[in-house]
Amino acid sequence: MDAGVLNLDTLLLVQVCVTLLTTALLVASACYTESPPEQRWWAGGNVLVCVGLALTGIESLPVLLHGVIGYGVIAFGLALALRGLRVHCSSTLSWQAIAVITVLALLIPGWFTLVAPSLRARLCFSGFYFALLNWLCAVVVARHGVWRVSIVSLTGFILLGLALFLRGVHMLLHVDPMDHTSSLVMGLSTLAIPLAQICIAFGLIQMVMWRYAERLRRLSALDALTGALNRAGLETQGKRVGLRALRAGRSLAVIMIDVDYFKQINDNHGHPVGDEVLRHLARLLKVELRPHDLMARFGGEEFVLVLDGVDHAAALNIAERVRARIEHEVVEWDGMSVRYTASLGVVCSDQHSYDLFRLIAAGDAAMYQAKRAGRNRVAAG
Repeated sequence: MDAGVLNLDTLLLVQVCVTLLTTALLVASACYTESPPEQRWWAGGNVLVCVGLALTGIESLPVLLHGVIGYGVIAFGLALALRGLRVHCSSTLSWQAIAVITVLALLIPGWFTLVAPSLRARLCFSGFYFALLNWLCAVVVARHGVWRVSIVSLTGFILLGLALFLRGVHMLLHVDPMDHTSSLVMGLSTLAIPLAQICIAFGLIQMVMWRYAERLRRLSALDALTGALNRAGLETQGKRVGLRALRAGRSLAVIMIDVDYFKQINDNHGHPVGDEVLRHLARLLKVELRPHDLMARFGGEEFVLVLDGVDHAAALNIAERVRARIEHEVVEWDGMSVRYTASLGVVCSDQHSYDLFRLIAAGDAAMYQAKRAGRNRVAAG
């Protein structure tokens, strides 16, 4: 490839334009009221990187701004972007660490600008140091991200770090760092930088969009009051559990639970107490669940447990344990103490089919049998 094809002035103009556009994109995405905090860190970091690049690129500025402050601003911006990534991954980056990253980017260029002037050394350091910061961002994304979602931003951080590292190597090997008009390495690195910036910007936005989509998916499948699955979530996940048990030849048990005299609890104590009873029951039932079992609020005060690999006898034991625990629990709310009981119906695929809603219908009939028999008991279907 001819070096003339990679005209550095044109590539630098492209890099500046892409930097401004990707920064504008991140800033715009962070301006929504409900935007997550990591987007604001990313946007602020990119703005600072743009300011730092402008300071280091305008040689007519005072040497302190051009050769020292500009590098510190870039490092501060990258540190904020790194903080945003860690916030996205449910962690953080302390302000002390951000200060260390920034001060280091001020001291070493300051030394090679004011104390022992060396443009070559300053450019080598900036290439290696900023490459390292981008690779740290890549490590955070790789360790905590979902690969199919984070691969775009991960590729961008790796590519940008590689381009900056190669630029640092080039400066290290060439005596005159300004004599790079025919350098293929400089041309390729300058071309790679805007491509990497596009990957990073779109990749970061994709990560946030995926997080929102997952949150909406979970909310659409969960009961807002108790955190249990709702009927839609039960239908989706229950079919999967039933099919898995059928293929493995395991038993599938269903336990229906209904709070006794729930209307009286609402009438006597108020709906907030009734809501707390339902939340209390949901927490109690979750204790009985294994990771692959399901719990759903089937409607009103009725809950359902779907137990994979549990036969009829074991399901009866679980139901009786749950019934006894409910009977002895006390719900505390706003100075009031409320006791309640529940009626339970137990069915199993050993006696019925693996069809989930047939099992639920049979379990519902068994549960009403327990109510007719006097409530606060377990009935088998």
